[in-house]
Parts: sequence; structure tokens; C-alpha cells
Amino acid sequence: MDAESGNGNAAVERHAGWNELFFDLIAVAGVGQLAHLLHAGPDWAAVGLYGLLFGAFWLSWACFTVYGDVVAERTSSLALFLAMAGMAVMAAAVEGVHEDARANAFALAYVLLRWYAGRLWRQGRSLLVVPDWPLAQYGAGAVPWLVSTVAPETWRYWLWGAGLLVDALLLLVAREDRERVAARWAARRERHGGGPGARRPLPELREAAVDAAHLGERLGLFMVIVLGEGVVQVIRAASDQEHWDARLAWTALAAMTLLASLSVLSVRRGAAAFPQLVAGGRPRRVMLCHAVGSAALAALAAGLGRAVEHADGVLPDDTRRLLCAALSCYFAVTLAAVLSLPEPSLPEPSLPESSLPQGRGQLRGVLVHTVPAVLLPLVLALLPVSLTAGTVVLLLLLATLWARGYRAGRAG
Repeated sequence: MDAESGNGNAAVERHAGWNELFFDLIAVAGVGQLAHLLHAGPDWAAVGLYGLLFGAFWLSWACFTVYGDVVAERTSSLALFLAMAGMAVMAAAVEGVHEDARANAFALAYVLLRWYAGRLWRQGRSLLVVPDWPLAQYGAGAVPWLVSTVAPETWRYWLWGAGLLVDALLLLVAREDRERVAARWAARRERHGGGPGARRPLPELREAAVDAAHLGERLGLFMVIVLGEGVVQVIRAASDQEHWDARLAWTALAAMTLLASLSVLSVRRGAAAFPQLVAGGRPRRVMLCHAVGSAALAALAAGLGRAVEHADGVLPDDTRRLLCAALSCYFAVTLAAVLSLPEPSLPEPSLPESSLPQGRGQLRGVLVHTVPAVLLPLVLALLPVSLTAGTVVLLLLLATLWARGYRAGRAG
């Protein structure tokens, strides 16, 4: 835990506070707006745009979530409110983002949020250094977004993608500690003419760490929000149908059961919203996996709404591919998150003995139950036949139930 930042007594279990729960309301609105991009019939362009916007929105949420996780009771309510205001601009700009004005508003709001999030790590005359979240000290990923506001329209999405790629690489490879940050600050002062003997001292650098259990709860709550968007999509689609019949009933029931099964897997049978993941892993990789996994489930939510709309007939091929690719991607990311953990850090002393990993036996169980959940939706997406909406949702449910069948490595 945090040795110097006053993150709290490790023996005291933290839970999301009221300010954090209120802050998550903006995620509810944002995920709904983003899922709407795929609701009207997804194509490659729509999926690509959805990925860019979701990545920026999630990263904005994550920056302030990690800030609140690290500084704990010192979290500024004003900071969270200002973050909500900026993210509200991003969410409102999603619809009609192809227009220059809205695209620029989205990009500028994102850049300002990244800048503000970086400023929050200055606690008075000290600067918190967070090795688990190097983006606290690096804002290079926001530069292409700023450039996109004055660049030709044809460059816009490429610049947005480049910015997200820079941040992803920083999360994976950047190495931050007090010594590195101090050397960078000293070099920066010399470049600006301060020199090594300048009167203005460097800020006091304090190294801080995330509270893994609390951060895992926050990631799980975000995933619950994403699954909740699926519930909203299914209910809305069912309510819009003029004729209620047995096909609509069992398609909607299969969709709700699929969402419930994913909820059990993500929140109750794992850590940080990933099935079979045991708490105590590498926060950077888990955060990166969470971004992709939550984007996949939000896309699945949009596809389920479309499936219920077509419950009385054949599901359009583009929606079938969206549903299958989204679920396959989620389980593939789950597998990557589990396999990325170093074996010595897998066991948790607080876990019951029956739930501790059993080396190769556990790895075999994870593979046996997760790999089919990845492959079956892919095969279903590539089938050269037309299938009813209910059949597609039911087959995806079966793949999820197969993954749910493995229990030995659950994290409680």
C-alpha cells in the first residue's frame, strides 16, 4: 500500500464513497451515448469511431478514478464535479460528432480534462508520483487530440487514434519512480534557464500507490454501469415493439439472462470486473484490459437492443457480427488479463483455500472454459447462413454459461 502519501491504514477496507458514486453518473450517460453509435446498424467506420470515442471517454473517467483512489479522503469534490462537466460535454458531443464543431468540442474537452487531471497530482508544494499510473506525469497522448482541432478533417480520426495508442504504450512500458521524475524536473528547469543553482526548489516528490482492492471495486462498478446499459437497451427495444409474442419474449429473456450471467462472471467470480482474475495483479495491464473489455460489453449492449428489435425475424448480418465479435473480444481480454498475472502474485492470503490457484490445473481449467467462449462467437459470426435473433442470443448465452462453469479460480 501507499507508504508516504497517507493512503490510509491497509487494515481498513475502503469502499466507493458517495462522491465517487455520484461521479459515476456521468459514466451512465456517456456509455449510453456511445452505445447509440452502434445501434442504427454498425459498419466498420461506426465501430472504429466508437472505439476512439469510448477510449477517450474511458480514459477521462479513469484519470479521475485513479486520482480518487490514491488520495482517498483528500479527494476534491470540486475536482470531480469539474470532471463531470467536461465529460458531460464529451457525452453530448457524441451525437453528431461527424460535424466539425462537435468533434472539436469533444477533443478540446478531452484535452482540458487530461491537463486538469495532471494538475491534481500536485498536493500543495509536493507532487505525487504514481508508478502504477504513469499517465499522471505524461500528457503526450493528448497532444494529437489538440492538433486535430486545427488539422484537416481527413486527419482527425488518425490523430485521435495516435493519441490513444501513445497512452496505451505509456501504460505498458513507462517506468516511473521518484528518481526518474526528479531527474526530468531538474533537466526541465535547466532547459528553461533556471540552472542547477536556481532559487526556486523542485517540488517535493512523494511516491504513492493505488489501493488495489478499492480500484478493483471502482472498475467493477463501471462494468455494472455498462451491463446496465444492456438492460436499458433490451427494455427500450421491447417496449417499442407493436406486437408482443413468444419470439419477442424468449429473445428478450435470453438477452437478460446473458447480461445477468456476464454480471456474475465479471463481478462475483473475479476481480476488477474480469472472470477468474485474482486480486493483486498488475494495475496497469488490468486497467488497459478493462478499457477494451468494457468497450466490448457496451457494444454487446447495443447489439442486444437490435436483436430484440428483430426478434420476429432474421437478425441482420452486421448486428450478428457485432454481437459475436463483442462477446468474443470480452472473453479474449479476460484470458489476457488472467494470463498476464505473474504466478507468484496470484494467491491472496485472505482467500479461502478452495479458491486458491492450483498451478497448471487452474491454468488448464481457465483455458478449457474461456477459449471455447472466445471461439464459438467467432464461428457464429462467420457462418454463411441466416439465423433468427433469438437463436443468436441463445448461442451466445450458451458460450457464456460454459465460461461460467469454471469456479476453481474465482476471487470471491
